[in-house]
Amino acid sequence: MNTLQRIIMAGCLIIGLVTAAHAANKVNGSINFQGDTVHLEFTGQQNWDYDVKRLEVKGQTVVEMAVPALDDSTIQALSAFKSEFVTGIVVDRQGPDGKSVVKFTLAGENIDTFDYLTDQPSRLIMDFYLNPNAKKEVPAVAKKSEPAAVADKAKSTDTVAKVKTNKKRNPATADVLALSNQGIAVAANDEAPIKAGIFDGGDPEYDRFAIKDYQIKEDAIIRAKDNYYIPFPMLQTPVSFWEKLKVTPTIYQITPKATEENKQARLLLTLFEKQRYAVYLKTQAWFKEKYPNSEYNEMIDFMTADVHLSLWQNENRGGSYDEAMQRYKDAIAKYPQSPLAERTSLKTGFLSLEKGDAINALRLFNDHIENKNFGAKNSLSKDLARVGTGLAFMKINKWNDAAAQFAEVEKNTQNRDLKVEAAFRQGDIWARAKNYDKAVAEYQAALKKYPEGQNFYPNAFYNQAESLFWMKKYPESLDVYRTYIKKFPSDDHAAFAMTRMGELLDIFGADKSRVMGAYLETFFRYGESPSAVVARLRLLSARMKGMKPKEVNHAVGEIMSLAKKIDLPNIEQFSTVMVGDGYTSRGEFPKSIDLLSKYYKEHPTSVDVPLMTNRIVANINEKLSSEVAQGNFIAALKTHSKFADNWLKNSKRLDTKYNVGRAFEMGGAPVEAEKYYKDVLNRIYAIRGTQEAKEIKAKENLPSEDELNLRLSAVFTNEQKYNQAYEFLKNIKNPETLTEEAQIERVNIAVRLLEKRGDNESAIRYLGELLRTWKGQPELVAEPYLKLAELQMKQNRSADALQALGMIDKLQSDSDKVSPVVHAKALEMTGDIQLEKGQPSEAIASYEKLLEKYEDKRPLSSIRYKLGQIHFNKGEIQKAATVWNEFKGEKSEFWKNLAQEQLKNSEWRDGYKKYIKRIPAMSENEQGK
Repeated sequence: MNTLQRIIMAGCLIIGLVTAAHAANKVNGSINFQGDTVHLEFTGQQNWDYDVKRLEVKGQTVVEMAVPALDDSTIQALSAFKSEFVTGIVVDRQGPDGKSVVKFTLAGENIDTFDYLTDQPSRLIMDFYLNPNAKKEVPAVAKKSEPAAVADKAKSTDTVAKVKTNKKRNPATADVLALSNQGIAVAANDEAPIKAGIFDGGDPEYDRFAIKDYQIKEDAIIRAKDNYYIPFPMLQTPVSFWEKLKVTPTIYQITPKATEENKQARLLLTLFEKQRYAVYLKTQAWFKEKYPNSEYNEMIDFMTADVHLSLWQNENRGGSYDEAMQRYKDAIAKYPQSPLAERTSLKTGFLSLEKGDAINALRLFNDHIENKNFGAKNSLSKDLARVGTGLAFMKINKWNDAAAQFAEVEKNTQNRDLKVEAAFRQGDIWARAKNYDKAVAEYQAALKKYPEGQNFYPNAFYNQAESLFWMKKYPESLDVYRTYIKKFPSDDHAAFAMTRMGELLDIFGADKSRVMGAYLETFFRYGESPSAVVARLRLLSARMKGMKPKEVNHAVGEIMSLAKKIDLPNIEQFSTVMVGDGYTSRGEFPKSIDLLSKYYKEHPTSVDVPLMTNRIVANINEKLSSEVAQGNFIAALKTHSKFADNWLKNSKRLDTKYNVGRAFEMGGAPVEAEKYYKDVLNRIYAIRGTQEAKEIKAKENLPSEDELNLRLSAVFTNEQKYNQAYEFLKNIKNPETLTEEAQIERVNIAVRLLEKRGDNESAIRYLGELLRTWKGQPELVAEPYLKLAELQMKQNRSADALQALGMIDKLQSDSDKVSPVVHAKALEMTGDIQLEKGQPSEAIASYEKLLEKYEDKRPLSSIRYKLGQIHFNKGEIQKAATVWNEFKGEKSEFWKNLAQEQLKNSEWRDGYKKYIKRIPAMSENEQGK
């Protein structure tokens, strides 16, 4: 073999050795489901050099991971894997520096990743999971399928051990307690904010909920003060570290050895992984007794605490929680240097906080901060404990103490993410404390200082909007709510926000269709979600007005049933008010009054007294007003008498007094009516131009000053106090703003007063001017025409009077709406004038028309007698007899007897004349005797 051949063979040998070595060093891995997490695990390197990037590629979210070269089986398994979180994986073998580049295409931006390292054995792990702040934003996790595994299935429970490794690059979370310094910053660079769920492509800016300044009605805002609004729960974002900790598994691993102790320890681990907890606990007790000083006791102690915690979480065993917490405490004390001690210490604090035990959480967090084994004073671990401490202080209403904790974290932590989180939580403190001004200021300061957090902290928008709502800064509140909905349409509080936007539109006086549209959309988007219940209650209440009785009963039952599905303060009271408002809209005021009164009496200590009292009084007044409008003054006075000494006793509503005065006037008691009208008018004069006047105008159905002056003029006229009546009539400044009926009444009163003064000419001129220019309802002028005719007759202007009376008859023929009293009087007057003018035939026609239309409804016996008398005087005795034979009613007896006497006298005279004709002629002398 020559030298060249030896060199070639040596080269081939070297190449083969290098290739074999390279193949031997390739990374292998597995990807599978673990609970609600897609778990990726790589092994094969002692020191890991890797990189992770989150990118937007053609509208899709892609996580790009550069790792040491992967073996073929791993590449094949990864390429074949798909889930609803990771929709596709592509592996590029020819990455930089000989690495493999794995590209994971995610289902959406709301899929988060968490990468970390472990040693003993050394592994690189990355989990894909649904962001806890956006649980509704993607489909549910697919059912578990066969994993595309190359290595053994990963072994996990609820937590991740703190581990150390020598590495060339610090991974995103090289220390499990570390939060990624890149997380928020990288996401903030994305152009599109995190949005998921239901979108409206036709109105992505939610302009349908916007309102212009000129569209806001001041009266509506004033009326809204008496509306009832439920305080919605504050939105508090989860602690990102704690949420990651809950979904990230702890890795327990035992290296196999040829010993019985090792074998039994591995059995315990298998039982733990298989969740055979009952068998595990028995085996663990046996193991600890047999191997009290086992090298595996550290791991077993922490693992046993995990078992008890799982029993509490999964099977709701009450005692298991206390057992778990005690075992965690014992394990931390026994193994202070354990990689698990620090994270477990934090875990116990957050578990206590989550369970609602704020006092114990404070103690645990304080112990963690004081523990010298857990790093320096400002280590990340202790900063997280201070965040937990701040949250615990909030639960026990120690607002300033909570603020101090978050302020310290923001000021001193080296972790940017935690700094941002601490800033955004400071607004939560004052929102919960109902110090709304300060809450808004803190949220706005955090958004300005850390703009990268605006897409990750919905609390900064929702709580700010809710705070502005209770500050009565309604336009600002609506704007912030819209921003919140645009950014976080699928957040758990989104239904509350959309409901509130509907309420705000109602406060502004927007068209009811827009208000109902907001509630409908809330119910459509969020369905039976508890947070959509309030919108559903408002919808049902508003729809009660148009329902049939059976539908109303069903709606009332649904309202009361829905109220039990949501845990909100005073929700039962709110649902009762909604039902009451529904009855009110239907005009069923007694039902509303009874319902609200009953609730008030049954809940004397918890009821919102002003709210309930004002609503009951408003319903009583609506009942009064309705009865007065129907002319049922007796019912109105009974209603007032029933409630005068209870609900109305301390009421200052002016419209109630007005309605009572109106009922007295209608009942013929002008003196009593005068007292009520004067009280109302004097009060209106006293508050003229004040805010109170605006509120009364908006909330009460009160007449204007001109209407009250008209009423006082009317009652003084009826009292024959003509001077006072004239003065109040002069106080009417804008008669054209009165209703048509009121304008006619004003003219009638004016004419009556002029007539009493003897100024008939002015009265006629007044009426004539009105009738020439009137363009209102024709039937309303019938009475003025009648009065005009009466005045013209006083001036012996019978032709003009007949013309005025003829207009009344024409109005009746054209509209059939003239008052029967006025029309009957006009026909009677027409006949009287015609008779007086020597026009008996025309008079007969007028009287006959009067009798034909109204004799069945009115006592007109005198007119029938008069009609017969005309025939009688004309010698038409038979016609007279025919007319007089048709008297009707008991009160016609007098006229019937009078007519019979006339007929008898007529018969006697006729007989006497015949007798005279039969007597022989006598001499003049005889006749003179």
